[in-house]
Amino acid sequence: MPAAIRPKNTDRSLYQKKIEQLYHYYMAHGFDHSVEMIAEGMGISTKTFFNRYHSKEYSLKLTFDLWMKILAKRIRERLADCNNAVEKLVLFMTEVEAIAAEKTPYYQFAVEHHLMTDVKAPFSKIVIEILQEGKQHYQVWESLDSASFSDFFLFNVFNYVIDRKFDGNLIRYLLVPAMNDRGEELMDFVISSLETHNLF
Repeated sequence: MPAAIRPKNTDRSLYQKKIEQLYHYYMAHGFDHSVEMIAEGMGISTKTFFNRYHSKEYSLKLTFDLWMKILAKRIRERLADCNNAVEKLVLFMTEVEAIAAEKTPYYQFAVEHHLMTDVKAPFSKIVIEILQEGKQHYQVWESLDSASFSDFFLFNVFNYVIDRKFDGNLIRYLLVPAMNDRGEELMDFVISSLETHNLF
């Protein structure tokens, strides 16, 4: 954060709460408002807005980063209940579908500016961690270039999965390049379970 707008002698948790206050405002009302309107809606003066957030553009960055952290935490918490890399990658896809369906102002903004697959977004790190775990448990090819596969996977998930029928064929298309024989067995089991429970 630039020195000119770093909080001076301010409790970081208090500053974080101020970012969260603005985040909740944007979630409820969107971004298409003047600073004067935003400040009024938050019950603060325009001067206070600029003192806290420097500019509307920077306020969007601060709150967008917070949204990304919230999504990453949400996904990681869900992944903790999975038993293997296949389940985790499939769950990741369903979480992206759910995030898209929420149609929050942040998601719309991210799609318009191609930010979901940006290197600064947390998703590539999550996918690479899943792949590394899959390698350790002999589900993913040891020779797989995790970073390249993550790019392929995320590009397809964020650009195509949410617009297509989510089914076994789509799962196989996305996961087969990464899975060894054990991984493919797990993938077939996961797909069969989803079909049995009518989750497609």
